[in-house]
Amino acid sequence: MERVTFQMYWGQFRLIEKRMMELSDYVTIDPKNYSTFSNQFISMYLTICSEIDSLADEFCKEFDASVKERYGITKKINLLIDKYPKLQSWKCKTKFPYEEINFVPFAKFNETDSADWWKAYNLVKHKRTEKDENGNFNYQKANLKNIMLSLSALFVILSKAKEELCPNFPTDIESNILEIDFIN
Repeated sequence: MERVTFQMYWGQFRLIEKRMMELSDYVTIDPKNYSTFSNQFISMYLTICSEIDSLADEFCKEFDASVKERYGITKKINLLIDKYPKLQSWKCKTKFPYEEINFVPFAKFNETDSADWWKAYNLVKHKRTEKDENGNFNYQKANLKNIMLSLSALFVILSKAKEELCPNFPTDIESNILEIDFIN
């Protein structure tokens, strides 16, 4: 991955994270607030997951030139799992001043299915005004829990891309909200 490409994704992450920190002044990052949803969260969710999809494309192309952008996220994440078998156990945890909360964003991805937070993203993206089996609108899935899981997923992929594909990037990448535990 070229330095300029990585820098673009890193810059986007920093903007997203800054916005999340601003939003946390209104909705504290805490499990008690997981179901909180808002128009701001819809925008954040769509942006974060779009970044995940694009970054996964870039990352996968580095070790499998046959990857095409039309592949779904399940195939892309499974390519990453093949390369990094422990990906499903890598976790992010929130930093102080937030309560320590662990997120394992790729735990439920498998050969044929994506994680619940990614499924929810697709419902928000494509069917947000429809109701689910419980009578809730799909846009309500753009909630704090799914935002934090998707933000964790983006940070994990970005951190691994920096480590593997852009080790000479001039600065360490560090989040103000999250830290990663790469269980090897």
